[in-house]
Amino acid sequence: MKILTRICLLTAAVMILLTSAGLADRYHVLDAAFSMLEEGNPFLTRYNEDTGAGIEARYPLGCPYFWGGRDTDRILEPAHPEQESDYYKTENQYLYGLDCAGFTRWVVEQAGYTPHDSISNLLNKNKYKEYVIYKAAKKTGNKRVEELNVGDILCIQHEDGTYHSAMFIGTLLDFGYTARALPEELRPYLHYPLLIHATGSSVYYERYRNYLEGQGDTATQPPYGGVIVTLLDANPEDAQYHTPADLDLETRCFDLEGYHLQVTDISGEKQTRWIRWRQKPAR
Repeated sequence: MKILTRICLLTAAVMILLTSAGLADRYHVLDAAFSMLEEGNPFLTRYNEDTGAGIEARYPLGCPYFWGGRDTDRILEPAHPEQESDYYKTENQYLYGLDCAGFTRWVVEQAGYTPHDSISNLLNKNKYKEYVIYKAAKKTGNKRVEELNVGDILCIQHEDGTYHSAMFIGTLLDFGYTARALPEELRPYLHYPLLIHATGSSVYYERYRNYLEGQGDTATQPPYGGVIVTLLDANPEDAQYHTPADLDLETRCFDLEGYHLQVTDISGEKQTRWIRWRQKPAR
């Protein structure tokens, strides 16, 4: 009996150590990612309350999006993009920020991993096969969550050939929400995946436009997006609200404690791939 007791205690101790190691990685990823959200963001607030992490927003209005942005030392500086996109023109000056890959690369680096490769290379079927989460691509909603770990990266190629990356951060349930506490239209999505990414958002455009006007800065354009949390796989028709009607960035969203929780739909994308990046820096 004593031997059996010792075995049980040893097993429990090993499980605690394994669980702690997993949580440490998870916290490193979320610590970095959530620091790029705006002050008062409900996910940042709940994360701090649940973990005692004490993470502060690096930028009170959140990290803006900038086409080709990679350098965190330049965030919020006026800058001209090196290349053009639908929204960013080389002759115009914008507030510097991170683009989608710049954000996810920075987050994994802060968590102790080597910054991930380009999105096009991550999507290359001949590369990084050991990092691919194949089952996650075959499922949706709460079934997809069963195959994912916090910090897993979603890589996308749009129909127009452009690329995007986002990071899985858990579910509404993971952040303390319950079906009873959620708006009725959000209750079916309690166990659906949440993503954090630098992407288009009229909320950011409006927020930083007001900021620049308050600064009397007429030379700098507001960003066309920033770091936000979105809900994956939800039916966009269930989202009864809209983000601000600026340009063509207005999109459907849910109202989550005043937060514009946008919907990410990847059903019509040209290519998607889930990556569990675990490449460590060379010693």
